[in-house]
Amino acid sequence: HWMGEMNKAAAVMLLEQNIISAALGKSIAVAVARVMADGALPGAARPGNYMVLEKLLVKAGGAEITRVHSGRSRQDMLATSHRLFLRDQWLDTFDSLARLRASMLDLAGTHPHDLIPAYTHNVQAQPTSFGHYLMAFTAALQRLAERMRESWVRLNRSPLGSGALGTSSFPIDRPRLAQLLGFDGAVENSYDANHVAPCDLGVEVAGIAASGALTGEAFINDLLAQYRQTRPWIVLREGGLTGPSTIMPQKRNPIVLVAARHQASNVVAQAQACLMVAHNIGTGLLEHRGNEALFALQSTAGFFDTLAAATAALTLD
Repeated sequence: HWMGEMNKAAAVMLLEQNIISAALGKSIAVAVARVMADGALPGAARPGNYMVLEKLLVKAGGAEITRVHSGRSRQDMLATSHRLFLRDQWLDTFDSLARLRASMLDLAGTHPHDLIPAYTHNVQAQPTSFGHYLMAFTAALQRLAERMRESWVRLNRSPLGSGALGTSSFPIDRPRLAQLLGFDGAVENSYDANHVAPCDLGVEVAGIAASGALTGEAFINDLLAQYRQTRPWIVLREGGLTGPSTIMPQKRNPIVLVAARHQASNVVAQAQACLMVAHNIGTGLLEHRGNEALFALQSTAGFFDTLAAATAALTLD
């Protein structure tokens, strides 16, 4: 899909810059549209390798269609697709974050004055209200949202048109390519765009994901700590988010909380994988343009959705 979108953007820009003729631009547009339509058919091949895709373009429109690749490299296509996938998932994760925060705000609004014990050093310290306690976590989630908005400014920049690392002799209009793909602008330095920025951008995104997981994990661990008591005072309503024991039919396990904590642990592990993959390598290599940060963002969205469902099902005795 995204290679098709890059080809569409390239065709428009190349025509506007008079790098290709109007007739060739039309032929490229027809071939790109045909390959994308064929790829959307049930069971169709959807290659992720541009060399394979280019053969499909040639088959659809002839050898001249390869001019769509003028001034472009698989290097800047890979760096661009890396950001496009991250951008899509970033938006989905931000939606999940908003739903989780809304769920916590709703619960806090229901219990503004209901007293609960609070702890320091794992020992009961002072009483506070359940609403006050929950608002501490909504504040943390608000900070996370602020970090994500700040990160978006750096994420939504296009590497396309930077070539292998030093652009080309074609008059490529990189800001126009960025505009056509919905970016806010281009990454200015072409070497940075392909070979430096993907590393620190991935680490930044993975760090944000890990931060959200750790905040949610602290909330879950508090809930599970009092769930172990003979008479827990914050429990899940019985239903699909709890599960009976196979040997003790009276027992109700908080399975959604256990599942959410497992998801949070996966996020932290994937964030660490992003660091390790990018560790101790030079520029010009592909490791830091992998999917580790993307996987961490995906897992974070799932974690937030699970935790939002659990929060909505909590009851206070």
